[in-house]
Amino acid sequence: MDGGVKTEIPGILHEQFGKEVLLTQMRFKTLEAIFEVDSEVQRQLDMKKRGSIRSFIMDNLEAGEPVYFSPFVFSSRRQIVVDEGKFTLPEGCKLYISDGQHRAAALSSALIQLKSEREANEETGDLKEARRVQGKIDQIHNLPITLQIYLDLTTQEEQQMFTDLNSERAEANPGLRMQYDHRDPYTTLTRDVAEALQDRMHIEMKLSRLSEQSGAVTTLTTMRRCLVALFEGTLTERKGQAYFRNCKPSEVPAIARMFFESWEDVFPAEAWYAEGSVCSKSGVQLALAQTACNLSRGERIPYEAAFAQLTFLGNRCTWQPDDPLFSHMYDESSKRLKHHSSSTSIKRTMMKFLKVIEEERAAVLC
Repeated sequence: MDGGVKTEIPGILHEQFGKEVLLTQMRFKTLEAIFEVDSEVQRQLDMKKRGSIRSFIMDNLEAGEPVYFSPFVFSSRRQIVVDEGKFTLPEGCKLYISDGQHRAAALSSALIQLKSEREANEETGDLKEARRVQGKIDQIHNLPITLQIYLDLTTQEEQQMFTDLNSERAEANPGLRMQYDHRDPYTTLTRDVAEALQDRMHIEMKLSRLSEQSGAVTTLTTMRRCLVALFEGTLTERKGQAYFRNCKPSEVPAIARMFFESWEDVFPAEAWYAEGSVCSKSGVQLALAQTACNLSRGERIPYEAAFAQLTFLGNRCTWQPDDPLFSHMYDESSKRLKHHSSSTSIKRTMMKFLKVIEEERAAVLC
C-alpha cells in the first residue's frame, strides 16, 4: 500500500478527552508511505536527536534485540472515512504526525544507511553480507508501530496536543510554545498584545531569542516574561493560574499593552536604533517590568503612573552598554553586556533604575 491508493486501517475506535481516537497498528513500511510532517505544528527536526535514535535502532538490530517504541500519535484531519466499523484513508490523503517525528525520521534514516550498505556489498560481490543487511531492512519495514490516530482535531487542538506531549518529556521550543499554547493565560495575553502592537514595533513572533540581524525589538518569549514580572514581580517560570495584582482582570489587556507602548517614551528613538544600544536586551526589558511593578505596588499607584515614571530614566541613561547603570554586567573586553538576563543582573538593574527615578523625582520637586 502507498499514498496512491486507499489504505484500509484495522483498529478500534475510542473516545479520549472528548475526541475520537483510532487505536491501530501497522508496519513501518506502510506508515512511512502515508504520513507527513506539518511544519506549522511540529518543531524543526533535531538532527542530533535523530542520529541518537538511529544509533539505538542500528545497535539493537546488530545485537538481534527488539526495538521498542511507545505509540506514535497522529491526526487524520477528518480524512479517515468511517463506514460500518471500517476505517479507510482515501487515495492521496495523509496522516499528520503529532508525536513520533524523530523516531520516524530515525527509522527512515536507518533504512537509507542500510540500503547504502547493501548496495556496497552487492557491488563488491559480498552477497552473503548483502543478504544479512537486507534482513535488517526487512526488520525495519515490518516493524509494528502502534498508533493513536485522532480523527477530528482542529489545527489549534493539534498545536495544543503537540505542546502538551512535549512538555511532559523534553520541553518544547519556547518560541513554539508561545505560538501554539492556548491554555496559559500569560501566553494568550502576550499573543493578543503583540498582535495589537505589530504596526508599532517589530516583534519576533517565532524565535525565542533575537539575532543581531533580526531588526526586532523583542520576542514573544521575552514579552511574556515581562508581563509575569510586571503583574507578579517574579522572574521565575510561571505556569498555571495567573495572578494579576493591583488591577482588575478587565484592565489587564490595556495595562499590558500600555507597558510595551511606554517603551517608545522610555527609549528615545536615537537610542533605540543606535549601534550597540541595549534597548532590545531581554534583561533590560525585564528590569523595566520589575521596576514598574515595584513602583505600582510599593507606592500604591496605578500602573499607568508607574509607566510614566519610567521615562525619568531617559534623563540619565544613554542606553549604551558602557552606561554606569549597567556597570554590574558590562564586559570591557567585548564592549557588551554579559549575563544581562540572569535573575541577579535583572534585580541589580532594577535597583539602579529605582534609585535614578527617585533622584529624578526629587530634582523635579526642588
